[in-house]
Amino acid sequence: MSGAMTDGDTEGVWEIRAGAPRTKRRPAAPIGAVEDLDYNNPHGHNIERVWFDGHVVFATEQGELEVDPERVKVAQEYQVVYSVRLTPDGRLESGTAPERVAGQLNIYDSIPGMATYSPIWRFNYVVVPRDHVANTLRSERDCLESGHPILKSRIFEN
Repeated sequence: MSGAMTDGDTEGVWEIRAGAPRTKRRPAAPIGAVEDLDYNNPHGHNIERVWFDGHVVFATEQGELEVDPERVKVAQEYQVVYSVRLTPDGRLESGTAPERVAGQLNIYDSIPGMATYSPIWRFNYVVVPRDHVANTLRSERDCLESGHPILKSRIFEN
């Protein structure tokens, strides 16, 4: 497809406005560029705000799944917590949940269009002290350079 959509086109990168499809192009520089977003959420998915490289982006969460990260490409998601209890194999201890920092958004290492992107996310828990201020960590780099312990889990989400 080269530019304008025709009546014969059956698929493509389109946006749909008022019921009419039209050709959609991604911003030339997706990182840092702001794309106006219209999304009517026809399937009623939960939408969450997450940090990526200091910018708030939107994501849907479809639930946990089992994958072998040696065979399946995964991206990294960081959750900032006061505490978390993982088993030796990296799963949450039975009956426990991470103690999250109230108001802190999760952090993604990549977005669609990047070579490191995957729709499957591995949770990494960044364990911070009680005086941590929410949303001062806003990127993977912030997490890695923070000096706080990061616990890599065997918890994956799509």
